[in-house]
Amino acid sequence: MSTTTTIVSQPEPQFEYFFRDGTNDNKREILRGDRAVKTFEEVPLVDVGNIFSEDYDNRWQVAREVADVCKSVGFMYIKNHGISQELIDEVFELSRRYHAQPLEAKKQQDVYKSPTLRGYEIHYTKTPDGEAVKKGSFLYSYDPDNDPQRPHLSPEKRELCIGIHNQWPNHWPEFRTTLLRYQAELLKLSRALLRTFALGLGAEETYFDPIVTAPFVSIILQHYAPRAPDAEDLDGLGAHSDFETFTILNQDMIGGLEILNKNGMYVPAKPIRGTFVVNVGDFLQRISNDKFVSTVHRVRNKSGLDRYSIPFFFSFNMDVAVPVSMIKLSTFWNGWD
Repeated sequence: MSTTTTIVSQPEPQFEYFFRDGTNDNKREILRGDRAVKTFEEVPLVDVGNIFSEDYDNRWQVAREVADVCKSVGFMYIKNHGISQELIDEVFELSRRYHAQPLEAKKQQDVYKSPTLRGYEIHYTKTPDGEAVKKGSFLYSYDPDNDPQRPHLSPEKRELCIGIHNQWPNHWPEFRTTLLRYQAELLKLSRALLRTFALGLGAEETYFDPIVTAPFVSIILQHYAPRAPDAEDLDGLGAHSDFETFTILNQDMIGGLEILNKNGMYVPAKPIRGTFVVNVGDFLQRISNDKFVSTVHRVRNKSGLDRYSIPFFFSFNMDVAVPVSMIKLSTFWNGWD
């Protein structure tokens, strides 16, 4: 009697590739079935109202919840963040109006007219019919004269603040004043969040305060042009992680942001009105000795509609050298694991 041996070949592994640390060859294997690991399937929502509380215990409870999310997901929605919906809506309306201008009007603020590349830039993609606009961006950055905690800077340190070279439409003063007001509100929120991160890492709340007196900040008014749902290139922004300390994203109700989980699957961060999306950046991951995770994400505009988003990137003073091992975490984190 003959026997037959059947050899079942294993499927070839599949990977998601992403940009990180200046390289494009980073990858994560897609895990399914028995190989899948426990990971997040949605983005958590955190009420951060108590980060402004005068009661330490209230701030500590929020810090613990935030730290748990930063450790496991690296992304969260935040609500009760202290910035009025009226101002948020106003900024989005200004963004729509700005991007609706003729290209020649926007090129008056071309980024290459600024020594620090602040202003308008446009990104193209290839289509069967030639080039098409993928994304338009208006960038502006930290201006020390607009800081609610206005710093005392020497001329040399002031020159490190790239926002002193912001460009603004001359004919539209409302655009400048409103966007700077929005920046000032986000600076207040960012410093409070940074204290929350410090507390969640087991440090003093004020640990980072001395190195965010004149922080590196960039805000981008982004417009993703409509794409056909069956278009080959749907990535408005390819898979990547943010290199700064953290990001506060203000997205419209169209959606398109997707977060990569440990199984190599993308989880949509569906818009929730009244919230921001906050994510850990590469720098904060390193400062936390990899306890916090800087999670890969991308933007895909499959809606067939215009999409607008406003990311706010926050990091430390430009002239600060931050040691990687600045916080001793072992005792603190062992009590949580």
